[in-house]
Amino acid sequence: MIDNVEDLTKKVFNSDAKNTLAFGKFGIEKESLRISQSTISRKQHQESMGSPLCHRYITTDFSEAQLELITPPLIDKKTGLNFLENIHHFVSHKIEDEIVWPFSMPPFIQSDTEIPIASYGSSNLALFKTTYRNGLSHRYGRTMQAISGIHFNYSLPEQIWKSSLFTEEKAVSKKLRANIYFRTLRNLHRMNWLLLYLFGASPIATKNFLSNKHRGFQKLDNHAYYLPYATSLRMSDLGYQNINQSNVAISLNSLQAYTCDLEQATATKCDDFQKINKETTEDYPQINSSILQIEDEYYAVSRPKSSSVSNRRLTTKLADTGVDYIELRSLDINPFQRIGIDLDTVHFLEVFFIYCTLNPSPPIKKGEIEAIKHNDLLVATRGREPGLNLSNKGTKTSLKDWTNQIFDEMISIAGLLDNTTTDFSSIVRKLSTQIADPEQTLSAMLLNKLLTEKMDFQELGRTIGNDYKNYYINLEASKNSDWSLLEKESADSKKRQVKLEQASNQSFEDFVKEYCNESSCKN
Repeated sequence: MIDNVEDLTKKVFNSDAKNTLAFGKFGIEKESLRISQSTISRKQHQESMGSPLCHRYITTDFSEAQLELITPPLIDKKTGLNFLENIHHFVSHKIEDEIVWPFSMPPFIQSDTEIPIASYGSSNLALFKTTYRNGLSHRYGRTMQAISGIHFNYSLPEQIWKSSLFTEEKAVSKKLRANIYFRTLRNLHRMNWLLLYLFGASPIATKNFLSNKHRGFQKLDNHAYYLPYATSLRMSDLGYQNINQSNVAISLNSLQAYTCDLEQATATKCDDFQKINKETTEDYPQINSSILQIEDEYYAVSRPKSSSVSNRRLTTKLADTGVDYIELRSLDINPFQRIGIDLDTVHFLEVFFIYCTLNPSPPIKKGEIEAIKHNDLLVATRGREPGLNLSNKGTKTSLKDWTNQIFDEMISIAGLLDNTTTDFSSIVRKLSTQIADPEQTLSAMLLNKLLTEKMDFQELGRTIGNDYKNYYINLEASKNSDWSLLEKESADSKKRQVKLEQASNQSFEDFVKEYCNESSCKN
């Protein structure tokens, strides 16, 4: 079986699969806050943008003011980013005098009450989504949930499953696909620190994120602090973290182990979260008092996903349909790009995904899990620090040496992808210059801009946000090839929401019970 063979790279090089590698599909989910002046908007999601419950491209995340812009899965990377650009153009015309905040870390937040929880209507599905967010609010506070980022979704080229690489297989099974994707996942976790180094753009956080345990921060302005060598504070211990998940080990060694571990976490009561039900008078302060309310609460840097659009729980969908793509969740918003990401980054990520797929990927043991987390924390907070060492297979390795090794190996993969439209090798070489010169990284460029221009964090966010807003406002709708599509989807999404609400004849209690009782693991 090919999924049991570690030297997959050699097999690809010697098969027709190498000619299909550049045809994987990608999609982007970009979170961003709507800002009025320098504070999070208190306005409802604009009706002209449609229903956030049912819109395929424009929805909300945790907060009513937290836009989530979604591209469809596409092979052509330029087309995908152009679609994201067109969504930004559309939204900029709909949000009146507000701007889209250009950073992952939010502006200074005085209190949680400034952050409205997203609302989706009166259907059971809508109430479920809002209740889940209410639970997050009680568990971690709203401030943490206001952090935004970019999720990069990727699937291997469909042609690869039909290539000579799998001629020994009787059929390309759901299990085989899952095994291949899970070897990718394991390596994405092992080398996620590299993405934090290259694409981290959040070395600054406002003071409401800091506590007495956070050391070494330097004052930037009245509200913001920074770590001199930080890359992505969003991905550090003051960002998206669930402390109650620290003792929960979710296996990445197989699909079955993964789904069963997740279901276990959603069924295991947590003492701290049980207190929430006693301390509030709300009818539904959370979905349940388990370690995870639902699988979405598991804040992993990358996760397996199903393309199924049903409202069943994720583990059930994965067990039924298998893994269709991988969601990478560790990318910060690039404030120097209008849409938060550029084409070179997308092409690099494609090479990186394929590299993680083809590279040897043994099972992750318990001790390695802690090393992986520690590497991520080190790079998130100290990634540009000279001489920084990471843990690589149980031994200390300098970040610089390990990065050089990865880039050397990626070049050969990039060479397989090179074609008439994209020089992947040049893109990889271009990004490799950041190894020797950390000042070229996004985190360094952002911090240096603030320090040299003596701007405060809020001021720079307003300036960049207004610049991007003005750019889009000065573009007419006729310049947007997707404007009509987005208008139609906005109108249709509202109709779909009405239908959902009219069809809700089940009690909310039964809806929740039915959802949570689904299981893909037979004990």
